[in-house]
Parts: sequence; structure tokens; C-alpha cells
Amino acid sequence: MNKDIWRNMTQKPAEQDMEDKMRTQALLAALDATYTQRVLADMIRIDSVVGNESELAAYIHHELTQMGIVTEFAEVEPGRSNVYARMQGVRPGKRLHFNGHMDTVPVCSGWSMDPFTPLVKDGRMYGLGACDMKAGLACILNLLRAFRLSSHPFDGELSFSAVIDEEAYSKGAHAVMHTNFAACDAVILAEPYAGDNEMPTPLGISGKILYDITVKGRAAHGFRPQQGINAIEDAARIIAALDRLHMTEHADFGYGNYCTLKIEGGYQVYSVVVPDRCRFEVNRMLVPGETVASALADMRELVDSLELQSEVEVNVKPPQYESFVMERHQPLMDIFHCVYQQVMGLEPAYTYSKGITDANVFAGEGGIPCLHLGPQRGNVHQADEYVLLSDLTPVSQMYALIADEILR
Repeated sequence: MNKDIWRNMTQKPAEQDMEDKMRTQALLAALDATYTQRVLADMIRIDSVVGNESELAAYIHHELTQMGIVTEFAEVEPGRSNVYARMQGVRPGKRLHFNGHMDTVPVCSGWSMDPFTPLVKDGRMYGLGACDMKAGLACILNLLRAFRLSSHPFDGELSFSAVIDEEAYSKGAHAVMHTNFAACDAVILAEPYAGDNEMPTPLGISGKILYDITVKGRAAHGFRPQQGINAIEDAARIIAALDRLHMTEHADFGYGNYCTLKIEGGYQVYSVVVPDRCRFEVNRMLVPGETVASALADMRELVDSLELQSEVEVNVKPPQYESFVMERHQPLMDIFHCVYQQVMGLEPAYTYSKGITDANVFAGEGGIPCLHLGPQRGNVHQADEYVLLSDLTPVSQMYALIADEILR
């Protein structure tokens, strides 16, 4: 670790120790579990299903403005805006950015309650987005409020973005990368990763592409199929051969995977005609070392090996994400490791995750170190989503301690 830039928590000068502890205790004392639960309930009441984030953006903007924090809207596309906030320290220093997404997945079947009416029962708060990730957003707001109320002295910059579209195309995260917030030294995402054995902290995340494959055959009468080239049947041959697709093995991630998501072709109005066109989409998870170009080459090689009569176009379409890997013993993760032990009383667990978050944009494309940390225990993307209220306080405390250590 470069001690001139990032200091290890266990190696502070002795003369600073008492003053640092007093400031830190004042910051922690300013955290308010009642406030966190109140704003979490408020946010659950707001329908922010992906594409419909404007009301929640207005709510978050209002909360930050009430704290006296410099806050702004930034329209990403008509009717959909990110919310940005920043606090400047007393001296130049590191720039730490907190991030959370405002959108949720749509309401699925099976809910036993109104997904937009928060319900507290048996130590849980239920509601759509309770865990993914309005609880994390509430913890960030609690952190920023504590910094403001305690007048906590810090160096550098503490900033925050609440973004749209993480559950779809990450348009909000990509927009952040075109602002000066992207010039930060680290990002903490309030994704529901608790750092325990159930949801270990990612040291890297896979990437993905979406193959867009068009098969062009030749029409003929359906009673004389030998005169045509059946695009659907040739598409089926490709799909049936996907298990032969070249996949690279990575030491930490293993192999990626694939899944056919959509197929369309044939008549619009019933007719006995050999279909001359078929299109299908295949999701492919990429491990580090695989790229869009190499994945396209893999699919084209597979198609060529089948010697089909049809003409086949292999392309990709949005969304696509770059994979990334971080070193375990890099400054951000070392600080997190110490803080986690301090708050939780045990060491965090780590993993290499097969999934997608906005960290694929920040770290995968932007090269910014990213930590996933948020309240996790709740059935994410399922009916009757909830979060354990007991998880809110330790996450808020870890946010505060990490920010306190980096920004001094």
C-alpha cells in the first residue's frame, strides 16, 4: 500500500489517535436509525420501477437540499434525471463517491401485500425495492446527514449520485462517467452485498454481451420446402449447437455462460410459406480476458462450422458490460476489511461474482475501484421483498467509518 496516498487504519500517528477517535465518535453519534427507516419507508411508497424514477429523484433531491448539501438534477433522457450531490472538505484530498440506483424491477406476481405500502413485521420492512436498493440509498442519506449535522471535518470531496436505469441499460451510470464525478478515487455502491458468506463482497464481476443473430433463408411454398431455405430451422440448428461455443476458463471466475432469451420468425398472418427470416438473441456472460470482439469471433466460428444454407449475420446489441477484477490488497479493500472487522466482529467474505451492476461501468469501463456494500438480507427481485431493519445501522456505520478514513 502507498502510505503517502492511502494510510492503513492501524498505522496512524499516535498524537492524532485521540483527536481522530473523538471526531469519529461524533460522526457515528450523528447517525440516526429512525431517520434511515423513515426515508426508506418514504421511498418504498414511491413507484420507481425502471423508467419511472422522476418522483423518487425529486424526493432524494429534497432530502439532500434540506440537509444544506449542494445538489443538482441532471437529465439523462426526457423525464429521467440523475441526482448529484457533493460536499467539499477543508483541504484538498481524496474524492470518495457513493452511488445508488433509484429504479426497481417491475412488480412480479405473488405479492401478498401492496408492494408500494411499506410494512414492518418481525423486524423486517417489506416493499418493492426495500432491499434492492432503497435500503442502501437510505443508509447513504443517513451518512451524508451525519457528516452535515456533526460538521465532521474532512479533506477532499464526498459526493453522491442517485442514478436511473441500473435494472436495464445502466444509462444513469454511463451519464455519471461523463461528469467530473468520474474523477473520483473510489466508488461505494449501495448494492445488497453484505460481505458475509451468503453474499460475499465482489473482488470482480463478469461482463456480458447480447448476441443479435439474424438468419436469412429463402421463401418457398410450405408444401415444397425443398425449394426454399428454412430460416427458423437453421436458427434452431445454431441454438442446438450453443454447447459447442468456445468459452474461456478464468482462474477465479471459471467459465462464463449463455442463455437464449428470444426468438422470432415466420408469418405475421397465417400462411404456408417457408420462413425466410429468423432472429434470435443470446445473452453471454464474459469472464476477464474475453472481449466483445473475441465473443463475436467465437459465435461466427460456430456458425461457420455448421455449414448452413442460410446467410447468418452475427451482431451484438445493447446492453453490454466490461468485466473487471480488483486486487484484494488494494487501498479501498484494505480499509473496508478493517472497518468490517470493527463493526461486524468478523472478517468479510470475498467472491468473484457472475452478475452485472453499475460497477461494470465505473470499474469495468472507467477503471475506478468499486466496493459493493449494502443491506442484503431480503428476497431481491421476488415477491414480498424485504430488508432486515437490523442491517441498516451497521451498514450506515461502515459507510461512515470508510468515508472518515479515506477523507482525512
